[in-house]
Amino acid sequence: MIEIRNWHSMPTEEVMKILETSPQGLTKEEVSRRQQIYGPNKIEEVKKLSTLRLFLRQFQNALNYILFIAIIISLIGAHIIDAMVILIIIFINTSLGFVQEYRSEKALEALKQLSAPKASVIRDGKERKINTEELVPGDIVILTTGDIVPADMRLLTAVRLRAEQAMLTGEPGSEEKHTEPLPEDTPLVDRRNIAYSGTTITGGRGTGIVVAIGMDTEMGKIAREISEAGEEKTPLQKRISRLAIQLSILAAILSSGLGLLAFLKGIPTYDSLMFALAAAVSSIPEGLILVITLALVVGIRTMAKRNAIIRKLQAVETLGSATVICTDKTGTLTKNEMTARALYLNGELIEITGEGYTPIGDFRKDGAIVNPKEHSHLQLFLRAMALCNDAHIVQEDGRYSIFGDPTEGALVVAAAKGGIDKEKEEKETPRVAEVPFEPERACMTTVHQFADGKRHIYVKGAPERVVHLCSEIYINGKVVELNEDLRNQVLEEGHELAARGYRVLGGAYRVVEESEHHLDLDECGRDLVFLGLVGIVDPPRREAIEAVAKCKSAGIRVVMITGDHRETARAVAEEMGIMTKKDLILEGRELDKIPDEEFEEIVESVKVFARTEPRHKLRIVRALKARGHIVAMTGDGVNDAPALKEADVGIAMGITGTQITKETSDMVLADDNFASIVAAVEEGRTTFGNMRKVTSYLITTTINENIVLFSSLLLGFPLPFLPLQILWINMVTDGLCDKTLVVEPRDRDVLKEPPRPPKERIITKGVAYRMLFLASIMALGTIFVYYFSIQSLGPWVFIYGYKEPRTMTFYTLVFFQLYNALNMRSQEYSLFKIGLLSNKYLFAAFIASFVLNISIAYVPFFQELFQIMPLPLNDWIVVLLASSSVLVVEEIRKLFAPKLFTRK
Repeated sequence: MIEIRNWHSMPTEEVMKILETSPQGLTKEEVSRRQQIYGPNKIEEVKKLSTLRLFLRQFQNALNYILFIAIIISLIGAHIIDAMVILIIIFINTSLGFVQEYRSEKALEALKQLSAPKASVIRDGKERKINTEELVPGDIVILTTGDIVPADMRLLTAVRLRAEQAMLTGEPGSEEKHTEPLPEDTPLVDRRNIAYSGTTITGGRGTGIVVAIGMDTEMGKIAREISEAGEEKTPLQKRISRLAIQLSILAAILSSGLGLLAFLKGIPTYDSLMFALAAAVSSIPEGLILVITLALVVGIRTMAKRNAIIRKLQAVETLGSATVICTDKTGTLTKNEMTARALYLNGELIEITGEGYTPIGDFRKDGAIVNPKEHSHLQLFLRAMALCNDAHIVQEDGRYSIFGDPTEGALVVAAAKGGIDKEKEEKETPRVAEVPFEPERACMTTVHQFADGKRHIYVKGAPERVVHLCSEIYINGKVVELNEDLRNQVLEEGHELAARGYRVLGGAYRVVEESEHHLDLDECGRDLVFLGLVGIVDPPRREAIEAVAKCKSAGIRVVMITGDHRETARAVAEEMGIMTKKDLILEGRELDKIPDEEFEEIVESVKVFARTEPRHKLRIVRALKARGHIVAMTGDGVNDAPALKEADVGIAMGITGTQITKETSDMVLADDNFASIVAAVEEGRTTFGNMRKVTSYLITTTINENIVLFSSLLLGFPLPFLPLQILWINMVTDGLCDKTLVVEPRDRDVLKEPPRPPKERIITKGVAYRMLFLASIMALGTIFVYYFSIQSLGPWVFIYGYKEPRTMTFYTLVFFQLYNALNMRSQEYSLFKIGLLSNKYLFAAFIASFVLNISIAYVPFFQELFQIMPLPLNDWIVVLLASSSVLVVEEIRKLFAPKLFTRK
């Protein structure tokens, strides 16, 4: 393995010396030797969990273990039907869990697809095509337009070589490449003498020497970080796991305790086991996992309608408790459509309206509209920017886009807003010569033939460079000398525009006779006339600005992580409302110098990170998590993938996002709109609130049933209900109501509350006290009905048995649950205040369950299965009056003490 070196800071001769190669390439024997040492040039795969193992893992659940014990007890007592019903319940829950978790891990496969299948190399002094897997460090590779770079390489030659590497750096557009050494501390995004594996050559040609292959490339490092990033449990998973363990321990204690108590009281062994089985079944809300899954599915469907596509169910709830959203700038907070917004001409600033690539907008000076056709200076400048340009506007299906460099595209769009048609101008004034942009010159030059026989030289580029090439300036319709004062004035204005976050370009021209024109390739022309400056920016999304404000009101901190320069990052962040002028910005190179412990303290106060690399993003997310934050991370490029996987919620862009980013993420924004995250947060909080209501509803049933069981045993009563009756209540009666509680409408103030603490339980103290309060009312009512029924029968109970008392007890439990479902809609507000029909699904479930449960008492099959019987009218009246008490008492409590159970 080659020791990692700063290849970008070394002369090419030194690189070849270290790698023991030459321009003639490696010999066949040397290649064979190095392949044995370094292995193949490919991204390694991580062993995946098989489908069978994934399915079997679903059975490793504490609730399922208790149900398996219940099956065994049922089989011992020859209750085959009971055992089959419980087994079906286990299978349903397990299957749903399998479907929920089943997803293919395609991230590394997507990385592999970014590798080119063939590469052109020089070996033994000859050019040949080889499979990219055969490349070794020291190979000389030939790069041409359209090639996918097969490995990381230090460039040896570069002739107008450009590479599209947004998928790695996160920055749009092609990067000009060169071969000159760079300072050792140059960030990865600025290492223009390195061609990175997986990036695409968009222009020119060149050669490079392979310095890293496979997992040692920058792409390989990202792959390793993805595979090593922890699959840490989400807050929801932690809460559900903790609750499941608690319920399992409770079930074990109650069932064994109740069975032992029954045995000690002289009850026959089998009957004691039935008491234990009833307690076990009562202690386990069989539908809990199913209904929580359903709550998440409902959240997913709602969010999908609002352009947030969920890939992992738990992301719905987790995003609802997010305390920090880390977001990239380009394409996420901004439109990813470079736009010319400001012109500096004639000592004046002209603003350009309109955004993106749509060629519609006005030119304004001091708020007043400027007619570009009546402004000769403006026309001259826009024409220069349009003709000294290789980009074109493309219209398809009513939508405008750019073919070519985005920055150049912004200039073409600005010209079109001024009435200048680039294609028409090119036909009338064809390009006869050019010097493309190169970093050494920092400008581009084109020469155009005009109908009057003269030729116009147009130049655009870095303001400092363009001003240096000018001896005159266009002012007030005249060409005057560009003296030192005017020169400094122009450069100062350029600095001010740059400080506002603009990418600034200067423009100049010169008219020459056809016979005298001459281009100096080193000087890009000389004695030019300076025309003006243009400020270009990737404009923020308006809806994203509103989304950031909503995040603040919801107690969520937005942190921008970008590869942009400090000034650009600050300007965008201030416009977005992410930071103020007093807030701190930290650059990647500054971050490298800060120890982890110190950074975990600093990260709390940093709103913007600039000039970052992939490893910085991952470190930022880890530091925030170490501080106890629930972190959501947005991104679109491959460089974001490790941080997305490490974050509690990884959010990928659906349109501009790479395949690997989508596969690594928990959620995909279909419209690439940061504002959709607010909808996701809102829905996440609502989903958790509804899950809390459902969990409270089901556990209240558990408490009630166990109180009734223990009370009956202590009072010397026979078993008040059978295990299969409890399964019916838990799976059917509760099953209809709990599934409609998950669609309870969201609270209008849900985004005005701070995020829930990451460690907050589903069942808080206040929720627990309320459950005990309601369960006590229900248990007292149930025991009363059971006792009333037995007393009503008197000695006849020994002749007819306990079918009627158990039937009344069964229906009392059923109707208590129905009324309690209405209670659970709100902890503070009366049912009549929130509206009886505001959740029409619950109202329908209430009626359906009411009718269904009464009906089974008159169907012989169900009478035999559940050991129930039709009840006379007076028994129905007793059952309905007793069970309605829980609704009446709770409504009175909400009226006089609505905040009684709001304790955390």
